[in-house]
Formats: sequence, structure tokens, C-alpha cells
Amino acid sequence: MERENRTLLVTPVQIWLISCLLLFMVVHKSAAQSLTWEEFVERMTTEEEREQTSWQHLYEELAERHAHPFNLNELTREQLETLPFLTSEQIEELLAYVYVHKPVLTLSELQLVEGLDYDTRAMLSLFVYAGEAGKQTAPLRWKNLGKYGEHEFIARVDIPFYYRKGYYRYPPDVLEQYPNRRYLGTRFYHSIRYQYDYGTRLSAGFVAENDAGEPFFGCGNKGYDFYSYYFLLHDVGRMRTLALGNYRLNFGQGLVMNNQFVLGKQSVLTGIYSRNKGIKKHSSTSEDDYLRGMAAAWQFGRVGLTGFYSFRERDATLKDEFITSLKTDGYHRTPLDMSKKHNVHNHLAGLHLSYETPTFNIGLTGVYTVFNRAFKPQRSYQQYDPRGREFGALGVDYRWDGHRFSFVGETALGGNGALATLNALAYRFSPSWSVLVLHRYYAKDFEGIHARAFEEGGRVRNENGLYVGMEAALGDKLKATAYVDCFRFPAPKYRVSVPGSKGVEVFTQFTGRMGERVDWLLRYRFKNKGKDFTMEDDGRKGTAPDDRHTFKTQLRWQAMPEWMLKTTLDYVHKSFISEGNEQGFQLSQSVAWRPSAKPVQCEAGGSYFHTDSYDTRVYSYERGLLYTFSFPSSYGHGVHAYLWGSWSVNKLFTVIVKYVYTGYFDRDRIGSGTQEIEGRHKQDLQLQLRVRF
Repeated sequence: MERENRTLLVTPVQIWLISCLLLFMVVHKSAAQSLTWEEFVERMTTEEEREQTSWQHLYEELAERHAHPFNLNELTREQLETLPFLTSEQIEELLAYVYVHKPVLTLSELQLVEGLDYDTRAMLSLFVYAGEAGKQTAPLRWKNLGKYGEHEFIARVDIPFYYRKGYYRYPPDVLEQYPNRRYLGTRFYHSIRYQYDYGTRLSAGFVAENDAGEPFFGCGNKGYDFYSYYFLLHDVGRMRTLALGNYRLNFGQGLVMNNQFVLGKQSVLTGIYSRNKGIKKHSSTSEDDYLRGMAAAWQFGRVGLTGFYSFRERDATLKDEFITSLKTDGYHRTPLDMSKKHNVHNHLAGLHLSYETPTFNIGLTGVYTVFNRAFKPQRSYQQYDPRGREFGALGVDYRWDGHRFSFVGETALGGNGALATLNALAYRFSPSWSVLVLHRYYAKDFEGIHARAFEEGGRVRNENGLYVGMEAALGDKLKATAYVDCFRFPAPKYRVSVPGSKGVEVFTQFTGRMGERVDWLLRYRFKNKGKDFTMEDDGRKGTAPDDRHTFKTQLRWQAMPEWMLKTTLDYVHKSFISEGNEQGFQLSQSVAWRPSAKPVQCEAGGSYFHTDSYDTRVYSYERGLLYTFSFPSSYGHGVHAYLWGSWSVNKLFTVIVKYVYTGYFDRDRIGSGTQEIEGRHKQDLQLQLRVRF
């Protein structure tokens, strides 16, 4: 069979020349620039990691840390361990410096902390400030709750200037025959959220959300389609944490219990050191990945004990009263969606017991979960998926920190006896140069119903892999990151019908500075995985390698103290036997105005993209609303632009507005099915109001 080779839009040599031009177009010196929250988010993860729903949890947690930074003179180990980019050695050096030199007067003193390179100092400055030493939070008493507590209320509405097919009016006879052609609600997204904080001791709040197309006060909804409420209390006697309502858990490496975030292949290089585990509030609009009930953690010297219980109604696809799959997208826009809403009940209970010293800890996690209906997967690639109503898992997690070595891992058994184990060894040649070796083995039939861990295949089962990564600061102006990940799937999986398929991923990234006002990024990634294809001559199926190369270069230039310009070039090349060679690229430009003495901030950005298919789509980061991140993907041929503005009216009120435009040159319709839009253009307006007092 002949391979189709499409005309290349640009050659790799041209991509490299353009990248060099971007990097060396400006070399003048000016006032030093600082890393912004937006650049931090963009650099923390790769595109594939941002597509995972768990990234929303990490993003919101870090966004809250950014909004409520830690006092550098009152830092604790527990606070620093919530920052996934810090290693245990860097935490020790920072705490030691603060202890010896307290009070720290400015963030510039971070340059004196051994082991903190420029990038790490820039990221850390987003989460700490040099405040007054010895300032204590008022005791947790009823009379102080109203006096010293902080309230935050946020309301948001999204207004599209177009209609999707799901909002068309159809004749009654058409809807009677095709009831899922029309959405049950309006085209507007809206949500509200409230949070009360009393220092770091107490947090309580609620979230209410209605996605576009979902009924508001209709079809059984009591107002909004989704509600979340939570109460979190810390450090009362021996009780470290008490959670009521919606919460999330993470123990060990996530092989038994984890519905928080999972470390990606780039962030694992430093995040593997993190001890930021245990109980967290669920304050996001995500309608999956949380528990509802009660959890409590106690500390008895070096021994910790956590108990938890949850009862939740879940969405599921049923066939003959059996669960074929859980529905996790949270959309309830059509009668079919509503029929799947909360049609399954799930009870969960478990314990976590730990023993911890400064250099060693070991933990034991046990979870038992039961559904009111049995799982019975239907598809051939789901042969080893969990079946039945009741599931259990037991795991042992461990950690040892030496002078230069760190060893972390977890080994778990499912209720059916299947094994899963993940182990990582890190070695630090110096504070600025470290290597990580990580191995995982997940049996093809491991029943990790609530597991979420480092993986390639999308689930904690049916995978073996070896990962080797390195991170090094080459002086104070250059940082290199690289990894190689080799993996194998013993049994067939989605879109791979043969057992024993293999793959490899290679990643390299360099970040650096030129002068004091220009920094740059170069990133390359190659991934090879098996994928099914159908032969054209006889219709037989086969499996062949699917190769994907992605390249990114970015230049950030602080033209003046209040002006920041950013230019980004993305390139994708894909090769597959039944699709030939495909590629795509995107050139993006943004400019931000951030005056320090004015209550107004503005940002504008635009991009031109041209890709052969959806598989060669490209991503771009753009400024979003509070507690939301925006990484739109683009494919086809077109342009994308946005305008963002923020106005702090006074100490109480902040208004944020965002306008987005996307236009295509290669189509007359956007999307398909009920999401289809007639025309080549779409425009959206997002409005947000924050009240803090």
C-alpha cells in the first residue's frame, strides 16, 4: 500500500531558522523582568498533561496559593511541600536560610539560597512574600471568625454570539423522533462560587455551575445543574484535618487512592519529592474526581491515621441494568444525558496509616468500594476491565531521603490479587543537577477503581514502563530538562487490537535568558506508539507505529517595565501508515500591559494556524478568568484572537472581561452534530465579578 505524502507547509529547516530569528532578534538590556502567573502555568506542563482533567485540580490549588502567598519569614515545611517544583533539598536549604537570617527583608535574598536557580526563584516568588516576622493568626474562636476571616465571591457568565445546532427550534414531530437533537437549556454558561478562609486553619464554601445547554430550574434540576460544598478544618488538637462535604484524597503514589492531580512526565522530575498528600477540599467546578462525605486525619507523634467515607451518585452508561462505563464529562444537556445522571450509587470507605520521620516514612492504604449496579464492560479491548459490584485494594507506600539519594514508591494489590507497583530513584549530583529513574508495572487486570498515577495508557493497569529524566541548571541563565520514557502494553487496548504493543517518548527542553529582559524557551518532543489501521485492499486490520514530533519555541521580551511581549512558534509533524505525513504550525503573538500603579491590566493576543488534520492540532496558552485556565487547541486553517482586561474598581470589587474570536479559511461550518455552528467565525464574551472582603 502506498503512503500518502502531503505537501509540507514548512520544512524543519525553516522552522529552525525562524526559531533562531525569534531568539536573537532582541539582545538589549533593561530592567529585570519577573515571571508572571500565566508564564508559570504555561511552562509547568506539556500540552498532553493539560488535557487531563486532574490538571484542573492542581491549577486551582496553585492559583489559590498564588492569591494567598506564604510569608517568607513564617514558612513551614508543610507549606513548601505544596509547591511541586521544589525538591526536598531546596526546601531544606530555604528553611535553613530563613532560620539563620530571619527576618528576610526582600525576595531578592532568595539569590543567596544555595540550590535555587533563576527559574526556581522566579517560580517561588509567585507564592511567597517578605512579610513581618512573628505575626500570628488570631486564635480559632467563634468571636474571631467574623472579625478576621476573609470572604470571596465570584460570579461568571459566558455569552456566545452564535447558535449551535443544539439550540435550534425543531418541529414537535422531529423532536419526538429525535429527542436528543435539541439541548434542554440555554446557550449561556454561568456559575457562582463562595469561599470563606480563616488563615490556613479553616476553609468553607460552595460552588454552583450550569454548563451551556443544561437546564436551569428544569428537568429535575433545583436551580443549577451541579453543586459542590465543602468544609475543611486544620490543626485542632491531635486532629490535623477534618473535611465535610466534597473533598479529594491522595496517598502514596496514587495506586490505591488518588482523585487529586497526577504528575506528568515533565513535572515528575521535581514533583516526585512532594509530600503534599492527604485530604484536600474540592472547590472546583469539576463534576468528577471527588468524594462526598467525611474524612479526618489524626497525628500521634510520628504515627498518622486517616479515615474516610463517601457516598456519591455517579453518572453511567447502562445496558441491561449493568454498568458498561462511567460518564465523567459532567454534561447534562440532552434527554439522553439526563437519563444517565446520578443513575448509579457508590459507597467508599478506607483508612491510611503512616509512620514518618524526617528522612523515612512508610504508609498503608486500604480502600473498599461498592456500587449498587455491577460493571459489565462490552468492548473487546475491555476484556480485563473491572467487573462486578464490590472492589478493594491494599497498598504500601514508602520513602527514604538520603544526602543525595531519594527513593519513593508504592506497591498495591487489587481485590483480585493483581499487582501494581511504581518505584522511583532520584540522585542529585548537585543542588542544580538531578537524575530520576522511574519504573512502573501495572498488571493488565489490576482493579484500581480509584487509582491515578504516573502512566502513559490513560489507566493504572495494563502497562510496564521505564522512565529516565534529567534536570540541570547550567549556570544562572540556562536550564535543561530531558527525559526518555519506554512503555509496553501487555494486553490489547483502545485503538490497539494486538497484545504487547510498545512505544517510546523523548523530550528535551531548554530555557534561558539573554540580558535582563529577554528569556526564551526551546522544546522538542517525539512520541512513537502503536495504533490500529484498516488496509484499503482487503479491509483487514493491522497495527503500525504512529510517530509524532512537536516543536515549540518561545521568546518573551519585557519592552518596558509595564509592557510584556511574547512570541511563540509551534510545529507538529505526524506520520502514520494509513494517513501519510501530516503537519501543522501556529505562530502566536501576545502583548500585555501591567501597570503597577494603576487598577487596570490589559492583554491581547492572536495566532495564525495551519494544520493538515485534527491529529496535528496545536495549542496556545491565553490569559483566562480567575481560577480557570485556557489552552485552546486549533486545527485546520484560520486565525484566533483574544482581548482580556481586568479592573479593580476598589478593594472590594474586581471585574474581568475576555473576548475571543476564531475564524477559519477552510470551512463553512464549525463542529459537528449538536455542537455544529453555521459559518466560518465564532465569537465569545466572558464576564467575571469578584467580591473580596
